[in-house]
Amino acid sequence: MSLNFPVTLVIPILNEAESLHELLQALKAQSHRPDEIIFADAGSTDGCPALIEAWWRREGWENASCSVLLRPGAMPGAGRNAGVHAARNDWIAFIDGGITPACDWLEQLCRHALARQVPAVFGVCHFSAHAPFAKAVCALSYGHGAVHPVIPASLFARRVFDEIGEFPAHLRAGEDLVWMGALQARFGVQEVCKAAQVSYTHFPTGWRQALRKWRVTELHCVLAGVRTGQQAVYLCGLPALYTVAWVGGGGGCAVFLAYLVLRGVLDPVRRSLDRPWWGRRPGAAFIALPLVAALDIAKWAGIVQGIGVRLADVIGSGGRDVDR
Repeated sequence: MSLNFPVTLVIPILNEAESLHELLQALKAQSHRPDEIIFADAGSTDGCPALIEAWWRREGWENASCSVLLRPGAMPGAGRNAGVHAARNDWIAFIDGGITPACDWLEQLCRHALARQVPAVFGVCHFSAHAPFAKAVCALSYGHGAVHPVIPASLFARRVFDEIGEFPAHLRAGEDLVWMGALQARFGVQEVCKAAQVSYTHFPTGWRQALRKWRVTELHCVLAGVRTGQQAVYLCGLPALYTVAWVGGGGGCAVFLAYLVLRGVLDPVRRSLDRPWWGRRPGAAFIALPLVAALDIAKWAGIVQGIGVRLADVIGSGGRDVDR
């Protein structure tokens, strides 16, 4: 049955050329295609805008449009905001570069919104990876094979933005948590369509990339004012853990070993749906032990940096000039 449900699809991107082809082909394969696609490019240096324009000239469909908004330096929330402002439709869906939707993803969202008569429907993202290091990162964060509701898989009526406002534009991470908090406060419990699924596999494949991502993410979560309880535990608990391990002799070493087992062995199993989460890559399980310790240190560093930035803002020292 055909679906009369005009949708604008907004996609913030930055240097996504490696995964762009997969996303574009998945958009064309949608059982219900968006009649407007808006990419918000934050300053790609890998030719993303040209690739998108060439794709649309070759494969674009009738009665639809595709455009690229150039927004150099824009954070993800600012990119989404720009797309919402430019959208001509009353319904707006989000997806991100690097994410691949199932062929019926958008149709499932639209039919769910019609059937339930709700202004917001969350789709779900399936998280997995291929290389051993990326598998370890996936398992330690979202969980390998886990499925979670996410904004870049979801559909919203324009009136939602009129009522709760835009995404915070200055944040690289945490902007989704701030906005989702406002959404829940105004509209109540999230409406989730588990049949509307996308997938994400592009986790960091090296130490430097992973550690920087963890540090910057937590820095911006501090600036966003989210996850404050967890940040307090890390801020005080991690230095205490290493102090005990250093001065506590055999007992201190036992405590540190228990931490590694809890965070690097049990926690990935708890988070993951795949059994075993490493699949045919058992090396990933061995990577997880040192990796979790390094990621926790990077997260602690991001918390400290974020607190420093907020203090600098308070005393008027221009603290927003930070590494992002």
